[in-house]
Amino acid sequence: MKIVWVDVCFAINFCADYLICLLAARFCGAPLKRPRYALAALFGALWAVAAAARGGVFVSAKGKLLCAAAMCLAAFYGERAFSRLCAAFFALSAALGGGVWALSLANGGALEASLPLLGLSFFLFWAAFSLFLRESGKRREREILEIELRFGGRSVRLRALRDTGNALSDPISGKRVMVAAPRAVKELFKPYEALLELSDPAELLSCADALESLHGRLRLVPYTAVGAKGFLAAFRPDALFIGGRERDDLLVALSPSASGDGFDAII
Repeated sequence: MKIVWVDVCFAINFCADYLICLLAARFCGAPLKRPRYALAALFGALWAVAAAARGGVFVSAKGKLLCAAAMCLAAFYGERAFSRLCAAFFALSAALGGGVWALSLANGGALEASLPLLGLSFFLFWAAFSLFLRESGKRREREILEIELRFGGRSVRLRALRDTGNALSDPISGKRVMVAAPRAVKELFKPYEALLELSDPAELLSCADALESLHGRLRLVPYTAVGAKGFLAAFRPDALFIGGRERDDLLVALSPSASGDGFDAII
């Protein structure tokens, strides 16, 4: 008789489902919403436990499809690229399942999935997919986008370089972060544009919080670059338009190095 440990079954499926949701979002360039991915993974893990314990509808093709559809709704419903995210979720699920199956066969021809085997499968899957995203990002043609920012009753227009290598995001909200040169957004901070000349993001944030009109409007966002890491001062615009279309999934961070030939920001 085959023995299934409920805690092991739950942990394995939760990790796998969360990983798939996260990678699907990264692949489609969607803002990361980790609590929703955890909720979807929780549902999938509970379904897997029920399938192992009771079988029946939980292991049928219709049952598995229903479970996957529910997970997609929990993780991605309301996103602009919902259909693309669902397609990526199913494709990545198939890829991970195939990878585990292949490693199982290479491990002796048995399809039993041990924790070390699954751990190796998850690591290889993540590494291969991350490499794929990095390489595909290098090949994509960079483009200049027209951006309009509105903040505090003022607005500015600037040009942003679309860089698929920019993976900066806010760890609190999960929103992606566009980086703009301070001089390009000075109009938004009148009559306190002198704040943007401060080189220390923490000092900038402290001074802004002391002003009634800017209190609580800025935050610090951590970043990591080659040979450097630290924080950038960032704000949530009242409205942000890219090519005339409004977006509500972006913060704007400030960095003098975000400008270049023909652009004042990086997105």
